[in-house]
Amino acid sequence: MNKRISAALTSVKTTWGSFTAGQRAVTIIALVVALVGGFAFYQWASKPTLTPVFSNLSGTDANAISQKLDESGTTYELADSGATILVPAEDVNRVRIDMAGAGLPANTENSQGYPLLDQQNFASSDFQQKMAAKRATEGELQKAIDSLDAVQKSTVQLALPEEEVFTAAQTPTTASVLITPKPQQQLDASQVEAVVHLVSSAVPKLTPANVTVTDSTGKLLSASGGTGGGGAAGDQRVEQAQSISAVAQQKIQAMLDKAVGPGNSSVTVTADLNFDNTKVQSNEYIPAQPGAVPVQEDTETEKMRGSGQTPVGGVLGPDNITVPNANAGQSNQQYDNEKRKVTNPVGTRTTVTEQAPGQIARLNVAVMLDASKSAALNQTEMQALVAAAGGVDPKRGDVVQVSRVPFDTQAAAAAQEAARAAAQQERQDQLIELAKNIGLALLLLLALLIGFRKSRRKTTTVEIGDLSSIEPLTGSHAALPELTAGPPPAEYALEDDEMPVIEATPLDPQSEARTQARAEITALVDENPDEVARLLRGWIAERK
Repeated sequence: MNKRISAALTSVKTTWGSFTAGQRAVTIIALVVALVGGFAFYQWASKPTLTPVFSNLSGTDANAISQKLDESGTTYELADSGATILVPAEDVNRVRIDMAGAGLPANTENSQGYPLLDQQNFASSDFQQKMAAKRATEGELQKAIDSLDAVQKSTVQLALPEEEVFTAAQTPTTASVLITPKPQQQLDASQVEAVVHLVSSAVPKLTPANVTVTDSTGKLLSASGGTGGGGAAGDQRVEQAQSISAVAQQKIQAMLDKAVGPGNSSVTVTADLNFDNTKVQSNEYIPAQPGAVPVQEDTETEKMRGSGQTPVGGVLGPDNITVPNANAGQSNQQYDNEKRKVTNPVGTRTTVTEQAPGQIARLNVAVMLDASKSAALNQTEMQALVAAAGGVDPKRGDVVQVSRVPFDTQAAAAAQEAARAAAQQERQDQLIELAKNIGLALLLLLALLIGFRKSRRKTTTVEIGDLSSIEPLTGSHAALPELTAGPPPAEYALEDDEMPVIEATPLDPQSEARTQARAEITALVDENPDEVARLLRGWIAERK
């Protein structure tokens, strides 16, 4: 067994010694990568499978459960910013039983919402029942708000005042909502408005104006006393005004680009919106149609008939003496009178118009045309076209102003030149980066080719012949032993591709042989000293 191990080690050493510097570097890098990859795979394979044991935990419950798991030595991880706890799959049931015995988690679905009402008994006071109903409503609202995609956690507080006998003395119901959004998310204006109406619709006598919404950073999203909120509603109004202005500006600019060409006109549209809630009530009386049946008709008739002696009498004279009536005698009197009152069916129409917030109160449009490009255009016609394209209403007080001014093209030319230079620089950077990558690839390929070429070894056989007549070496090789002792090996394996060629002057055969042998030995010593030393040690050992 030891011989096999020694043989294996010797083989490894021999193989390693035959590697070049490049091959050794590649081998070391490959071994390091293999070790790191194997270690990472071992860590991944040995890591236990974690399963959620509790989710949607409050900060207090997550802290308490983490302490219990640390005390018991159970492996766990926190996810969803601590709201979820993961434990190995085989420990899920045990952990749940242990935590239930410790009364954890304390804030569960049974501790809020309508399940609170199931915990009431006959001994509960009126105050306790009212508080339980209030807490149940708050819990249900909290569950509903937590179900929104952008909400991680919420808290709802209701202020329910006592009922008053007189309505004028009644304190209004109010509510406050604290929302913690999920990481990297934020509630927009529509979501805040949805939360406001969700809370106000679930609580009796609670109006949206009395709901306050705040996020965890202290930003006021919806203020009490307004219909839509504070900062969020203001942002929504600004966005709405900008959107209307942008649409009108885009329509006008598209029309002008076709008339004077792109870049030869500039349009600015400012929209003023009215966000007041306005109700307009109007009454209209509709006259009756011809031939319509009267609603009410009253007729009063008065008749008088009379006959008999006309009273005798007269008038006073100048001396206060009565003058006899000459027409005294019989009379025949007749009197007729008729009154008619007709009430015709007159209709009444009552119209109540509620103007939605966000109506356009005024639209201001300013247009500049390049004087050199729009000289042939009629300014009056252009102003009418701009008003029509932008939806300008003069009755509403909208203003349209079209003017011709000489445009400064230097800034546009400079910007265009800067954009062209930036694009050219970007292309140049891309080419440089591509050249670097190609150069690195070529260098790597060249290194591989050089290593592969050096790894190919060619075996050359050199016959030394009889060394008995070789004179002793002098100079740097004088310390070498004589080469006449013992039968030397017949051939040597050299690593060089070609043997050095030595040209000498014609000599006698013996001198020529000694010179050639000396040159070959010197070359062997210079190029492969280790092999020559090993060969000499073998000869010395044989002589002993």
